[in-house]
Amino acid sequence: MRGISIRIWAGVASAAWLAVAVPRAAGQVTPALHSLASDPVLVGAGDIADCTTTTDTATAALLDQIDGTVIAAGDNAYLTGSATDYAGCYEPTWGRHKRRTRPVPGNHEYFSPAAAPYYAYFGTHAGPAGRGYYSYDLGAWHIVAINSDEGTGTAAGSTQEQWLRADLAANRTQCTLAYWHHPRFSSGLHQNDARMRDIWQALNDFGADVVVTGHDHDYEEFSRQTADGVLDANGIRQFVVGTGGTTLRPFGVIQPNSATRNSDTHGVLKLTLHPASFDWTFVPVAGGTFTDSDSRDCVGTAPPAIGGRGFALGTGAAGDEMAWTTGTAQSGYVVARVTPAGTSFLPAGGVLPAAATSYTDLTAVPGQFSCYVLVPFAATGILRTSDVLCSVPDTASGIAGPQHTAIQLNQSNMTTLAWTPPGGQTGYTVFTIPLNGAPSGSFTLAAPLRRTMHDTGGVPTCYVVAAMSGAAIAGTSDVLCAMPGSR
Repeated sequence: MRGISIRIWAGVASAAWLAVAVPRAAGQVTPALHSLASDPVLVGAGDIADCTTTTDTATAALLDQIDGTVIAAGDNAYLTGSATDYAGCYEPTWGRHKRRTRPVPGNHEYFSPAAAPYYAYFGTHAGPAGRGYYSYDLGAWHIVAINSDEGTGTAAGSTQEQWLRADLAANRTQCTLAYWHHPRFSSGLHQNDARMRDIWQALNDFGADVVVTGHDHDYEEFSRQTADGVLDANGIRQFVVGTGGTTLRPFGVIQPNSATRNSDTHGVLKLTLHPASFDWTFVPVAGGTFTDSDSRDCVGTAPPAIGGRGFALGTGAAGDEMAWTTGTAQSGYVVARVTPAGTSFLPAGGVLPAAATSYTDLTAVPGQFSCYVLVPFAATGILRTSDVLCSVPDTASGIAGPQHTAIQLNQSNMTTLAWTPPGGQTGYTVFTIPLNGAPSGSFTLAAPLRRTMHDTGGVPTCYVVAAMSGAAIAGTSDVLCAMPGSR
């Protein structure tokens, strides 16, 4: 990688400079990173790592081939969720996807006092320590992780239920998904869990669309229904996906509204989250023949998301490439570019149309630290801004380095990096460069991976992805940076 010097100037993440006239006219739009920005994926299962089986290895192999955020829906490490179970059973399988995993605890986690090994293993990815519930945004969707353990309050008026209602009120998106361990409805061994009724009701009151659970070791899809099990086109669709690796079990009493069931195939549920709809596919392990897939619109009552969510930035041969999820409220876009030389709006002298989902800055100066903000606007003015993402274009080694590396900041402090493997690499090293003066760091990834997540801790951070050939660096990506909290 060519030598570079990054200078950070005061106020780079400030939006104050956006209060200027928006230019008029059409500009160039080029297809770029659309799939990264517009179609985020949530993939996972519950009841996972069990050292007495090999099917957890098989489901982990599925994750190797599926980009996206991974959910571990409880009972993640058998038998007791101990530090030994996580180190010896989970880490060698699903553990290689730990950096992109957002878990919830199950009852087996609490076989260890206070589920302490679970919280120690996942760290900040499991939300506030010891609490077990948290939320984040993924593209245009709001995602809620719930702690359904028997020792955690889930009834109306409990701390968690009150938190959930406040969180949903503060995050009114058209599409909402929640996941936890114990299913409200199930035809499996454990049957329906009445304790989750009030959590379901809170989600239903705010127009949530999907619930994903585990606990029963099978796969089951339910039609949309209310918290009391009444079919309702505006209710919530639930998936039980206890197929992550441990031994499967036969069904018991089949519950009303059960639409699809299987109890002999391990696999993972892949959800593709579009701005106003979702696709689902149950992906079986190698040799499995059962699958389940379909698409549905969201029923959330909030207005459609304003354009600019899911903003992603990458570097290409022609310049800095941007992509995003479009919305319906905007009449057009401009891209604000901030450099040490000042602020300018792109495209020069024009605007991007309301349907635009990508743009390439053909005038990015090689080696110059450049930050970008996507600005959707309407007749009333600026609607909202994207996060601030930055690049130092033309800094890659150019020799056997990851191609088309892109960065996205779509889960509060969580950065997502994606790239195209150059071929011949044995693995990757991702270098992290905090911009607050803290020491730089690095972490390694296995060769099959081409996507990772990193918790910035709220600190502006730059990244370089290096392809490894044994212990040597074969090539690097350009420098890409994320400015959390800048929206």
